[in-house]
Amino acid sequence: MTACARGLSTAAALALLAAAPAAQKQATPLPPGQTFDLTATAKAGPGSVGTVTVPMVLQIDRYTPEHARTTVTDALKYQGYPGFLNALRAAPIVGSLKVGDDDFVVRWAREQPSGAERAISVVTDKPVFFIGIGRPDAKPKAGYEVAVLQFTVDSANQGTGTMAAAARVKPGGPAGFQIDDYADAPVKITVTAHKQK
Repeated sequence: MTACARGLSTAAALALLAAAPAAQKQATPLPPGQTFDLTATAKAGPGSVGTVTVPMVLQIDRYTPEHARTTVTDALKYQGYPGFLNALRAAPIVGSLKVGDDDFVVRWAREQPSGAERAISVVTDKPVFFIGIGRPDAKPKAGYEVAVLQFTVDSANQGTGTMAAAARVKPGGPAGFQIDDYADAPVKITVTAHKQK
């Protein structure tokens, strides 16, 4: 399987979410200023059958406004990956991701109601970690300069999703872009959303 084939398609994920039964209660978008407790689960290492769990805390102070999203997606469309990175890093800070003692800046956060759930996408402006870097056949790290989280949260504030801990964004796919994950498979995450104060 090629890296491109392993890449997450944001458009495909959102299309699947949009197919939720119409009879479900429609989710109401919540105001920003919300904290999410995340648990990431990944294989322990090369050839390992065990797993490692890593707690993370995501804080979304506000969601990326439409004009800023358009600037970033247009940069990818017309200027490729370098243009995308420049536009992303120039975008306003909208939150943070804390992993252990490390903090990562969030410059893209989007929420979309989908049936009784909310689909949330988050992009940091640098990678969180490189899964599989210790393998003899590991890919070069160059070019994998962001991390992407995609998850859904239900009415009980619980959810699941995936994380590309080191990724690059490429033009293509139905939405105009694809996510190429450095890892062989995206990290699974479970989510608990705290109610806004």
